[in-house]
Parts: sequence; C-alpha cells; structure tokens
Amino acid sequence: MPDSPLSPPVLTIEHLAISFAQPRPAVEDVSVTLRQGEILALVGESGSGKSMTARAVLGLLPPGAKATGSIRYDGRELLGLSEAGLNEVRGARIAMVFQEPQTALNPVRTIGWQLREALRAHGLRSRKAATERAIELLRAVEIPEPEQRLGSYPHQLSGGQKQRVVLALALANEPEVLLADEPTTALDVTVQAEILRLLDRIRERTGTAIVLITHNMGVVAEIADRVVVLQAGNVVEEGETRALFARPREPYTRTLLASVLRLPAPGSAVPIAAPADEATPAVEFRNVHVRYGSSRRGRAFPALNDVSLRVAPGEVVGLVGESGSGKTTLGRLAAGLVPLAGGQVLLHGADVLAAPRSERRDLRRGLAFVHQDPEASLDPRLSVGASIREPLDIHRVGTPAERDARVAELLEAVQLPPSYAERRPRELSGGQRQRIALARALALDPTLLVADEPTSALDVSVQARVLELFRELQERLGFACLFISHDLAVVHKVADRVAVLRAGQLVETGPVATVFAQPAEDYTRRLLDAVPVPDPTRRRGRRVRELAS
Repeated sequence: MPDSPLSPPVLTIEHLAISFAQPRPAVEDVSVTLRQGEILALVGESGSGKSMTARAVLGLLPPGAKATGSIRYDGRELLGLSEAGLNEVRGARIAMVFQEPQTALNPVRTIGWQLREALRAHGLRSRKAATERAIELLRAVEIPEPEQRLGSYPHQLSGGQKQRVVLALALANEPEVLLADEPTTALDVTVQAEILRLLDRIRERTGTAIVLITHNMGVVAEIADRVVVLQAGNVVEEGETRALFARPREPYTRTLLASVLRLPAPGSAVPIAAPADEATPAVEFRNVHVRYGSSRRGRAFPALNDVSLRVAPGEVVGLVGESGSGKTTLGRLAAGLVPLAGGQVLLHGADVLAAPRSERRDLRRGLAFVHQDPEASLDPRLSVGASIREPLDIHRVGTPAERDARVAELLEAVQLPPSYAERRPRELSGGQRQRIALARALALDPTLLVADEPTSALDVSVQARVLELFRELQERLGFACLFISHDLAVVHKVADRVAVLRAGQLVETGPVATVFAQPAEDYTRRLLDAVPVPDPTRRRGRRVRELAS
C-alpha cells in the first residue's frame, strides 16, 4: 500500500452503468476510486461486472454496449472520448493484462518483434533503442536470458513466461495504471506465486496503481490493499483487505469468503489412513514412459518417465504438479489418447493396448472425461439434451424413449431441471455448463472418470457447489477418478489420495491428508508453501520468510 492512505486518486469511476440489448444491465451502478501505488482487487462471481468495468476504462466494450456515468483518469474524462483520444491513453497511461496470455500474443511473431512494435507505436522509432528497451523490459519482469528470448516465439515459452511477456508489453510505456484481468487463473501455484511477487515488486519499484480482477480470494489476501465486492453489476461492499476478511458486513461477501477452500496447517494432525484396497484397480500404470517429439531428429523429450500408479475402484486420486509435470498426459494415457513408449496401462486388470480391438472398445466405454473448459467440449450446435444423449446414441444404449428418460435422469442428478435439455450451451452459466459436461460423462455409467482441471475457471462459490455435487455423485455412483488440478485446496477437498508429479516423474504419493499435512519431499513442501493463503494476517509472515530464504 502507498505510504499515505490519502495518496491522490489516479482513476475515479462514478455511477458507471453498462447495458446491452438484454433484460439486466452488465453493470448497474459501480463507483470505484484507485489511488496512486495501490493494488485494488475487484471480486465477485461471473456476471458481476468486474471485467466489463475494467474494459470500459479503455473503451474496449463489445459492440452494442452503452456506458453511462463517469470515468476520470488524472482529471480527464474517458467515457465518451474519441478513439484518437483513447489511443493516447491506451498502453501509454493505462495498460491492460488479460487472463489468457496465449491469446494476447501473436503466435507468428517473435517476442522481440512484438515488444519493439509496442514501443514504436508510442514514439520510439530507433530499432536499436527499441531492442535495448525490450531487453530492459524482459529483465524487469525477470525473464532469464532476455537477449536470447527476443528471438523466441510464444509457443516456445511456458505459461508463466508468456504471462511475464504480456506484463512487459503492458509496462512498455510506463503506465500509471495497470488493469490485470485474472492474470494468474490458469497458472500453477508456484508460477502464480512468482507472478504475484512480481506485480508487488513492480508496484513498489514504479508506483504503478493496479486493479486486480480475480475470483481467487487467496490471491486477494496475498497482494491487495483494498477490495471492492461486486454482485450483479453493483458494489455491495468495499474496504481495506484485512478488515474486510476479518469483519465482512454483507451476506454476499460472507458467502464468498465461506466458499474459499483452505488447506490444513503445516504439521497438523494426520488421520489414520484406511487400509489399501486389494481389489483389481480401476486403472493401473506400470512403469509407463511417454515421449513427445521425434527421436529420429533428436527432439524427443520425456513427458512421463517410469511412472507407476494404481487407482482402486471407487477411489479419487488427485494429480498435482507444475505445468509440464505430466498430469494431463497421464490422464490421456488412461484413455489411449497418447502413444505409450514403454510400460503398461491396465483397465480393470486388462492391458488396453494388448487387448483385441473389440475388447478395447468395451474397456474404454467404462472411461469418461471431464475437460477444463466445458464451453469448448460441448458442441454449440447441439442442445443440452442432445449433448448428454450423444454417448448413448453412439453406443446404441436402449430405445430412443429410454435414452430420453436417461437424459432427464442425468439432468436431475446434476441438479438441473429437465427443461434445460432444450437449451444451448451458450444460454448457460459456466457452472451450469460444467454440470452438463459432468452429466454427459456419466451417461454410460463409467467406472473411471478423468477430470482435467474441471473447476479452475469457476468462481469460488460456483466451484464449491460443483465440488459438492461431484463428491455426492462419486459417493453415490462409486466411480473411480483421476482428478487433475493445480489447485491443491480443491484436491484436498475431493481426493482420497494424491500423486505429486514433477518433470514426468512421480515424486510422492499417499493419502491426501498425510501428504498435505506432513509432506515427505521438498518439492511437495514448495508446492504447498506457494498456495495463496486466504488470510491477510498471514501475508507479512510469508513475506518475511521469503526475504530470509
């Protein structure tokens, strides 16, 4: 926080309203003041108006949107400003960082080219000067070997490195205000922690004021000075972070905070583990190896290296680890979606690859997937009922009337009314789409479910409801599950055991309560320590430890 609570405002939003051709406005009445050097968090569920409020600042609203009210930067009214006037502000004085860095970067241009173009757009014409400034920016966002990275393309960088490059682009012209829209949502906990520390250092070094849009209350507690809570396009509560977390006034704020999942304190008591299930595993990986790339060209690298893991019938095993650790590859391997370079994959004791094709189809029928983004996994042309029914149609299960009855039964199972069968995916919220994806996955009564980051894009309250539903269905139907997530608190909530992967190798495995309370490996401890704690009072202690390490 800036030294003085009375530091001058750099951005003032008063009675902002944004409407479309729909019954409810996207933003109804939002008033926010951002002060110099401050980190202000905007929180609330999807549809609360967080992103729309930020986009309105730079005149980046979708076609057909109408904004009224006032947005002033440094005393200058931005709302209604001409495109030429807004271009003087965009990037130069106010910059924006979006949630998905891959979409913000040009895939066919090098990082150096993109940085130089951003600098030239604001007056730096000399190629040499632009290159020197680009290197300086990459060094400022702590990209290693910045001179070499100038020649890299986005696909050659990790998710965390891409987000750092997007930050470098946003900071190219030393803006006074940075609008960061979910900048850490898709990142692993260790990379997320690095980006949060980087944002804090940028604020301290440059005095840049930051508006942080996030649904992660742990991130808010970790870095924000003040919090503004939005609901249905209105401000319902605002205040200093510690005070708001300790004494929330509004029921909606209390609901948000109550939905936040928390890990056990380090070294806490560990419950006695249940005896191992000796039944034939739902899936077993025996010394599996997976390599990506061409070994003939010398470009192959190990995605999985000698991994052995068993998932008992009815057991939920969480897979955790950083990007590139092999979590998703292991899940896809169970379904035979990636080639096996060595070892065996057994479904209910049968070797999938060695089985005859007719048996292989039956084995895989008992396996289902739930993907991270339900919008991408549901066909937008099909109704909800047709999407759920599709696996039944493909496998010719029952009569048409029985399939329709099964669709209604599945909708009821995921707590949605039968009338939703007639809707299209675009007509549903994110949480509702994820429920439909779960219903579709359960259509054939699978014995094994692979859930790949199924709640990472959901708000905390929606996530809590989906996880409760998942646990209830899993206990009732008894399917085994490989639950892949970078959110360790989510894994602690739903998993019986956890497997920790790092660079394609299995580092540690055991009952989730044991591993998270008393991890045996340094890497697991580092993962757990990087998780943002939804308690602002613990922020100072964490920072002291970081400085001492």
